Amino acid sequence: MTGRLTLSPRAQLDIDEIWDYSADRWGIDQAETYVRRLGQHMALIACQPDLGTPCPEIRAGYHRFPCQAHILFYRVVEGDVEIVRILHSRMDFVRHL
Repeated sequence: MTGRLTLSPRAQLDIDEIWDYSADRWGIDQAETYVRRLGQHMALIACQPDLGTPCPEIRAGYHRFPCQAHILFYRVVEGDVEIVRILHSRMDFVRHL
């Protein structure tokens, strides 16, 4: 079952910041590749929302799904997936969610 996929404004800003950092550090091609991979993972979650791990210790109703060095945090509302944040795996999740 495929639900609708949306990004919170903060998740969109996360993507922009990841792209900027990657482009500065490793070049535009790598930034494009990495952000495209994030998009592929988001599409996979939209098709199979139960792939992620529930993380009630962080926030009720949230799930997490890894994508290389980042974690996609999302919630499912009436079958639709909202990507809430995309955080580096070393970040303090509770503080940023």
